[in-house]
Amino acid sequence: MDATRSWNPSEQQAFDAYSQAVSGAAERVGPAVVRIETQGRGPGWLRRHGPGGSPGGMGSGVIYASDGHVLTNAHVVEQAAKISVVLADGRRLPGGLVGVEPQFDLAVLRVGARDLPVAELADYQLRVGQLVVAIGNPYGFGWTVTAGVVSAVGREIQAAPGRWLRDLIQTDASINPGNSGGPLVDAKGRIVGITTAMVPFAQGVGFAVPMSAALVVIGRLQDHQTRLPGAKLGVGGMRTSIDPAVVKARHLQRDSGVLLLEVLPDGPAGRAGLKLLDVIVAVDGQPVMTPEDLHQAIARSHNGRAAISFLRDGNLRRATVLV
Repeated sequence: MDATRSWNPSEQQAFDAYSQAVSGAAERVGPAVVRIETQGRGPGWLRRHGPGGSPGGMGSGVIYASDGHVLTNAHVVEQAAKISVVLADGRRLPGGLVGVEPQFDLAVLRVGARDLPVAELADYQLRVGQLVVAIGNPYGFGWTVTAGVVSAVGREIQAAPGRWLRDLIQTDASINPGNSGGPLVDAKGRIVGITTAMVPFAQGVGFAVPMSAALVVIGRLQDHQTRLPGAKLGVGGMRTSIDPAVVKARHLQRDSGVLLLEVLPDGPAGRAGLKLLDVIVAVDGQPVMTPEDLHQAIARSHNGRAAISFLRDGNLRRATVLV
C-alpha cells in the first residue's frame, strides 16, 4: 500500500465519494497495520506449517504508539511460543507479549522500534449504517482492504466454550481468516474497533471489539501505564508523539505528551473535565512528555492546584485540577 501516492485530476474524477472515503481511510491507517506470524500451538484463525514443521498461525495488528506498541487479538498470540511482526515497510521484528485479556479477545505486543507510524484511536457511539473499513492479512494476502457498514452494535457471540464476547460491532465488511486483530476504521481513518471473529459459512457477518473496550485493555496492559497513586490525579496514560503540524500550530515546546488511557470520573482530572484520549502537554507551564514527568509535575504543584494544558482533537485547552 502506497500511502504517499498523489492522484492526477483524471484519476481523481474517476473516484466517487464512496471510493474516495474508503481509499482515504485505508491510506491513512495502512502504514500502521502489521502482519503477525506465530510459531507454537496458538489458536490463530489461519493455520499453517512454520519453519521446522511446527504449527503456526497468522493474524493482523495495528500500531497505536510510536514506541512500538501493537494491538491485536488474544486468540492470535496467547499460546504462541514465538511472535514475529511484519511492518508495512517490510521489516520483520520479534514481538514481545505485553499481556492478553481473553475476555475481550485483545492483546498488546511490543516491538523493538521507535518513531513508527501510528493509527488514531477513536471512541464514540457508532451509528448503524455508518461506513467502516477493515484492513488486514486474510489468508496471508497482505494489507487487504474491505469496506462495508456498521450492521449492528452491542452484539454478543460465543467465541469458545465458556467464553462469550459482548458489546461487539457487527459489520458486513468482509472479514476472513488472517484479518483477526486488524483495525476497523471509520471514514476518517480512525480506529473504532479491532476485528475479532467471523461466523463460519456465513456471508456478510463479521465482528469487532469496540474501541471503548480496547482502551480499557490498553490501560491495564500497557507497560508504561501508571495510575499515579501518589499524586491522586486519577488518570493512567502513556507517552505519545504529537503531529508535527499540531506542534507548530499550537507553539508547543515538545513533540510528545501523555495520552490518557484511563480517567476516573470522580478523580481530580475527571472532575476538571479531562477525558480519554486527551494528551497532556504541560503542567503549570512546564512541558511533560511521560507519565513520570506528569507524576513529578503534579507533586511539585502548589496549594493543591495545578494548571493542566492538554490537546483534544488537535486544539490546545487548559484546566485547573485540584489535587
